[in-house]
Amino acid sequence: MTHLKWLFRSLGKRKMFTLLNTTGLAVGIAAGLLLFILIRHELSIDTFHSKRDRIYRVVSTETYRDGRIDYDGCSPLPMSDALRREFPQAEKVAAMYRDRRYQFAIGDQLFSAPLVYFAEPEIFEIFDFPWLAGDPKTALKEPYTAAISQSIAEKWFGNWQNAIGKVVLEGNERKPYRITGVLENPPGNTDISLNVVLSYATLRTWWTSSFNDPLKWDNFILSSQCYFLLGKHQKIENMEAQLPAFVARHYTPLFANSNTRDSSYFQSLKDIHFNTTFDRYGDTGWSYGELSAMSLIGLFLLMVACINFVNLSTVQSITRAKEVGVRKALGSNRRQLFAHFMKETALLVGMAVIAGVILAAFALPQIREWLNKPVTMQILSPATILFIIILGLVITLMAGVYPALILSRLNPMKIMKQAGGISLRRGLIITQFIIAQLLIIGTLVVSRQMKFFKDQPMGFDKDAIVLLELPWKQDGYHYLKSQVQQLPGIQSVTLCDAPPAVLRPGGSYITFENNIHPESFEITYRNVDTDYVKTFRLQLKEGNFPRNANEVILNETAVKVLGFKNPADIIGKRLRLGDTSYPLIPVVGVLKDYHNAPLKDKIVPMLMTSKPGNLFKMAVKMDLAQLPVLEQLFHEQLPSRLFEPTFIDETVSRFYSTEILVNRLFHLFTLVAIFISCMGMYGLVSFLVVQKTREVGIRKVLGASVQQIVQLFLQEFMWLSVLAFLVAAPLGYYYMAYWLTGYQYHISIGWDIFLYAILLSVLVVIVSVGHKAITAGLANPVKSLRTE
Repeated sequence: MTHLKWLFRSLGKRKMFTLLNTTGLAVGIAAGLLLFILIRHELSIDTFHSKRDRIYRVVSTETYRDGRIDYDGCSPLPMSDALRREFPQAEKVAAMYRDRRYQFAIGDQLFSAPLVYFAEPEIFEIFDFPWLAGDPKTALKEPYTAAISQSIAEKWFGNWQNAIGKVVLEGNERKPYRITGVLENPPGNTDISLNVVLSYATLRTWWTSSFNDPLKWDNFILSSQCYFLLGKHQKIENMEAQLPAFVARHYTPLFANSNTRDSSYFQSLKDIHFNTTFDRYGDTGWSYGELSAMSLIGLFLLMVACINFVNLSTVQSITRAKEVGVRKALGSNRRQLFAHFMKETALLVGMAVIAGVILAAFALPQIREWLNKPVTMQILSPATILFIIILGLVITLMAGVYPALILSRLNPMKIMKQAGGISLRRGLIITQFIIAQLLIIGTLVVSRQMKFFKDQPMGFDKDAIVLLELPWKQDGYHYLKSQVQQLPGIQSVTLCDAPPAVLRPGGSYITFENNIHPESFEITYRNVDTDYVKTFRLQLKEGNFPRNANEVILNETAVKVLGFKNPADIIGKRLRLGDTSYPLIPVVGVLKDYHNAPLKDKIVPMLMTSKPGNLFKMAVKMDLAQLPVLEQLFHEQLPSRLFEPTFIDETVSRFYSTEILVNRLFHLFTLVAIFISCMGMYGLVSFLVVQKTREVGIRKVLGASVQQIVQLFLQEFMWLSVLAFLVAAPLGYYYMAYWLTGYQYHISIGWDIFLYAILLSVLVVIVSVGHKAITAGLANPVKSLRTE
């Protein structure tokens, strides 16, 4: 205890050194800990299931006649029944279907459910989603039964214990669902957030024929998923060996009249979240590449913090020369001195770790809100405690060994004047500059790409357009549309099935003219009315807009894929909306290409037609100040429906949620790296000021101005910054150019990005070095020479 007090007293005598070292390390540790928590959250997705090593999902591929392959993270509706019959190795099989934006009525109250899952009871024998009430094996066996989470039950009924047996009415048709179970709230680390689960048996009553129709094996939609639990003593390889025969029985017979050769594969649960090849449930997460990049940034920040510590610690070796001499005179050997200084380092690192953990705990709620991540701070979790301990030990060794060796030597002053000492510190500062400049370049490129996404015209109007979901209605909503058009502030109204651009454009196929086989590409369908072009300000290239379901219009991309160079040449040609069993309908127009998918993807072939039975969304171009007036009319016309408007510009912005997250992290941790680097340079200039005391004094006696003295110290760091830039620039260009290749439409990395990077580095040098250099320049030369 006495020795510990002495260590604290020793650090207290060097308050500025202790403050700078502890602050730099604490900030670096906090950043590293935050990244560890974020990365661990991503890695923990769906790892809490006890049978996770035996859980698989059925995924599909569609191979076109030209060799192109589409990867579908889904399976056809008949898959689950066939899997049960033909794969006895599967212990449990469960189908699941996800739908969006359901509304439920309880008495005169309306409630919205953004996501609803139709699930077979076996899903709860495969996954670990605990129940608070009800029997998971039987609760969802009957049609029109439902299980809801605790939070939903409390929202709907006040208390979850009151939910069992209650009936809720869904949609405009008031379909009655009986609550037969209550689940625990889904954890934040799952891609399958089961808040409202309806029985899969309900779907079977709606689509009875689809589950037995052989033609449905060619129908892929992301909402339809099939999971299975591999038997305890079974091998997945044995099931995979049966797949070719399985495919031959169910998929191959359809190939003659299809544009694709379809197949299925088994994907393990641990591969689902990070594998970007196949779609999945859940929000867009990090890929393996982005996860590695975040891990590397965390490592870089800790390296910068350790470099900062080494620089500041070695600076102290000159001022502590007398202390070392006294200790040696009193009998301390080199090993004892080394141990003493390592204890000081360990104490400083311990203080920094505590400060870093506290800083991370305070910062995490803001980071969580900023990044929209359901992450919790678990300091007492074994993994986090182990990480903090290992981090403290590694930093103590990385940051403490070299300064302790320097300070334990016989003649520190002599050692510090040797070229080797400053050369190592120059190398460390260059490393800091390289890391900081790489982060600066990365931040500038990501910011530019995000600005490109924001500013690049999509080819349609997305501003001040409200999209409303409407329930199914046999005679449609033309009367409601006419009522809305009469409201003040309304510029245009259209009925449609989707906005111009969606995150994942679905696809079907067409058969052109009298061809036997469908075309070897997917084409996206839109069902819209005649005001769609006006509302979204689309442009016709040729012809007219379809007036009914017996006419279609194609975009320029579809025309080109069909082999027409001149869009006008396709007017009057005919096609089928499927195979040869469908009637031929004429192409009456060509739509100028616009971005019907996110800018990271290419424009896809598209056709538009007008089927009245599919027009259950209303897009309104309006003065948003008049939104309450629109809401009032909506409630008058649809009293049993919640008014839930979405805005097209916000929908488009959500296309780039992952990129926005990466951009924010780059900004945050670049600032952290610059902050720590500034402290490191401050430490090195402190060393130089001490080392060059005599030189500065002589130069001032000989007439050197303060400006010349400042320049003497600045140039020491300017060339380090330039040397680091020569390494960072090509590395930054290579890695960011590779990152940009993941986007179909992207910026070019211009020379100005590198100019800004070096200018910012120079500014950092001036800010960090300027104060100490000016102080040295203003010092009394007589006093400096006398002291030296």
